[in-house]
Amino acid sequence: MVNEGKTTNYLKYAIGEIVLVVIGILIALQINNWNEGRKQSLSTKISIKSIISDLQKDSIQLRNEIDNIESDIHMLSGFRDRLSKPTATLDTLKQIARYEYIPFFDPSNELNRNTIISLLSTGNIEYLDEDLKSVILSHNSEQLKLIKIMDENVSIFLNSQYNQGLILESEIPGPFESLAFIKGPLLEKYWSDMDDKQFLNSMISKISGKTLMDQILLSSKNELLAKTNETLAYLNDFMKKYD
Repeated sequence: MVNEGKTTNYLKYAIGEIVLVVIGILIALQINNWNEGRKQSLSTKISIKSIISDLQKDSIQLRNEIDNIESDIHMLSGFRDRLSKPTATLDTLKQIARYEYIPFFDPSNELNRNTIISLLSTGNIEYLDEDLKSVILSHNSEQLKLIKIMDENVSIFLNSQYNQGLILESEIPGPFESLAFIKGPLLEKYWSDMDDKQFLNSMISKISGKTLMDQILLSSKNELLAKTNETLAYLNDFMKKYD
């Protein structure tokens, strides 16, 4: 009986020790999970803030680009109106070509995508809330789609007949014009001896092609700006729970 009593006490002691160890392990796991959750929450907060910053830059950039394109479209529309009048002559077109038409435009369609690219490349996007992840992936997909559309249309314009033809004075930036072109009688002879049909075809193609490209870029950038502002609004609302 004495031995049985000792055994019983030993078992109780052993079970108590095991229970204490298990409780200790559970507490340690809970603390570890809490720390990991806190770290993940902080990482998510930093990522969202970074994406918000990127999208804010995109919004400002897109608005400026849209304003520039709308200004260019307005200018080209004015050319078309003048050239469509019954009184329009080749001299009207030469005036536009030599002194008013601006063929330059910014062909780049870059966006601030570093944070999104980092989330995707590291796989950290998988740790985000499902709704949040869905919004970010949707925005990324929309960005890539519209960037591709814009790049393709810029490429088509630059390599098509719409942008072929004469090299005109207006195609050189002001500060470099005096270095790039001769002045005086020879330049005037260049313009007066120009083949009228070739010149007419070249300028009409350029004005028409640039107008078409501008319209496509404008539509894409407006769509992208709307999507950017929509995503921004969602992320700003999402961040309120961290305040």
